[in-house]
Amino acid sequence: MKPTFKIPSFPDEIEDWWWKQTIQKWPELSEEKIINLIRKEIVLQSDRFNKSRTFEPQSYGSRDLSVFAYGNFFFPRTWKAMSFALAEAYSFRGWTKPQKGPIRILDIGSGSGASGLSALYLLRELGIENRINLEAWDYSGKSLAMLKNLHGKCFDLWKESKVETKRLDLRNNILPLKKQRFDLILLGYSMNEILEGFEEGERLNWILQIKSLLSISGFALFVEPAQMEICNALQFAVNTISSREKDVHIHAPYFNNSSCPFLSNQKSHYYSHEVRKISSSPRVEKISGPLQLETNQVKFGFSILGKQKAKEFSKDYTCCRLVSPIRKKKGTVSFIGIATDGEEYMYEFQRRNLTADQTKILTKIERGDIVKVYNAEKGNDPKRIRVSSFNDLQYVFSPRWTK
Repeated sequence: MKPTFKIPSFPDEIEDWWWKQTIQKWPELSEEKIINLIRKEIVLQSDRFNKSRTFEPQSYGSRDLSVFAYGNFFFPRTWKAMSFALAEAYSFRGWTKPQKGPIRILDIGSGSGASGLSALYLLRELGIENRINLEAWDYSGKSLAMLKNLHGKCFDLWKESKVETKRLDLRNNILPLKKQRFDLILLGYSMNEILEGFEEGERLNWILQIKSLLSISGFALFVEPAQMEICNALQFAVNTISSREKDVHIHAPYFNNSSCPFLSNQKSHYYSHEVRKISSSPRVEKISGPLQLETNQVKFGFSILGKQKAKEFSKDYTCCRLVSPIRKKKGTVSFIGIATDGEEYMYEFQRRNLTADQTKILTKIERGDIVKVYNAEKGNDPKRIRVSSFNDLQYVFSPRWTK
């Protein structure tokens, strides 16, 4: 089965730019010493996120080593996660560019620009010729300066684009700062940090301000780390806002403006997140080396909100989004999917009906792919769907990286 959407690979020019900036910062150090410094900083950043949950400006955004460690290791991962979300918004969920005038993008909690610049690059690679204005908000002046510098030095990647930056404390109200409306609003791994320690009502009020910044046809793309608590908090927030606000609609990850079913299903072993295969450069692999970090996958939770009504799908079990790994047992190949009717089903193939090559192809379906099945029947268990043959499954949305 062929992918339905090919995402352009992470540009070598950007990786080279980050490394050049790093070695120029510490010209007296060898490459190996710089890499060791970056490794130590990666551990500190990981502990800050997973243990202490401290996101003050002095924690990382104001320190050179932290900015460069992020740029050389985490920047490509954030870029790739947002690329997946934007690919879905553009190719499957109905986001359209303005017919006239520039595309206006707001990157909230932008850091050094991984999410915003990934959007510029993907839109240009799609052949979209509108001028693009990117506005980036963050509390780290160092990170915003890096964004401006990177945008200018690699301008051939996103010609006819403009970047403006604002240094802001995003934990305060954001609405009064801008009357302009945006076609895309991006939050790449930033919202959980900005709203750390907020009460439920405060979180909802903060997110509601984003609605006021959206154009009528605009989409807000929320991408968060793939931790159950964080992903559930994201889905709870967008579900609550959609149910309260008549002009806010959920476009993804599921269908027909439906809420996340895992929030009400305490027995499920899964939660809403993607697991996407990626490739990493030799430099990233070298940095990871002794740390043994995962570099061949990116995991993230996401949601897309918009003012326009969500795309409509027939409400049945024949089309679903994968939310589990592919399970290969002695007699079956199966996966869990959330269907267009909002329900959770297990889809099952009998291995006796599959060749070895077909089994191998099925195991390469990724968590987050959207598929459609034909000639499928419910068994005695109405939540178990038996698919007759390999040819009865078809990709509907399956983004993959170009090499």
